[in-house]
Amino acid sequence: MDGRGKGGGRLGRGAQATVEYALVTSAVVAIVVGLAAIWRAGERGVFQDLVSQAASHALDALGTLDIALF
Repeated sequence: MDGRGKGGGRLGRGAQATVEYALVTSAVVAIVVGLAAIWRAGERGVFQDLVSQAASHALDALGTLDIALF
């Protein structure tokens, strides 16, 4: 027994490297796509709209009353 287990020769190590490469590549692609989506949302003003909606109490006439009652 050499401690390699079942099918743990050269072929097993190459297959493991291929799986690791595929996982790392897909993770990097997912990060790049996510960053691109965030960038596009920032360009289109999505974040500005979200902030305006969240801070809506500061934009209407009763904003000071709303802040005082908070």
